[in-house]
Amino acid sequence: MMRLITICLAAALLAACAVRPPEPVEDVERTWQQRLEVLSARDDWVLAGRVAVAVDEERWNANLRWRQDGEAYDIQIYGPFGRHAARLRGDASGVTLTDSEGRDHHARDADQLVYDTLGWRLPVNGLRYWVLGIPAPGGSLEAYALDPAGRPEQLAQSGWTVRYQRYSDEARPPLPDRMTLEFDDIRVRVLMDDWQMNP
Repeated sequence: MMRLITICLAAALLAACAVRPPEPVEDVERTWQQRLEVLSARDDWVLAGRVAVAVDEERWNANLRWRQDGEAYDIQIYGPFGRHAARLRGDASGVTLTDSEGRDHHARDADQLVYDTLGWRLPVNGLRYWVLGIPAPGGSLEAYALDPAGRPEQLAQSGWTVRYQRYSDEARPPLPDRMTLEFDDIRVRVLMDDWQMNP
């Protein structure tokens, strides 16, 4: 059953697209600080996309819909034909993971709940910020690299390495369009199909 959850926990592999080089800014570090200030204040958004997870020799793909509303979030992971594989809902009081059989699993911490239920790590707490292209607050930022436009090319935090391959020019500041996360033998690729800010 856990295998079914994880098999459905990701979707169509991410299509390769041409990447335009970023438009350079005069002061990269200042632009980065402005980006941190603006995006750290945004806590009401919806992300629709796809995720591909590789752990050792196993691979899973699924569709993803993430609704963030302040401290509350609702992450739906579903496979072909809209079949739900897992749903993760949480707020400051705790988190509930509903599996494909409709069973609820509760915990205080989302990362630990995913690990206990699925058997591998998915950094839900950090991912909330990493998908925006900023580091998670409170955790030490071990390293980062910026592109000429003041956007992160890479973040290293909490043992994870986050690489950004592409940004959407439709949003201001630009939001990640494609990213990869790595931790030990876990590799997670996220493709953002649609962003809605303050929906």
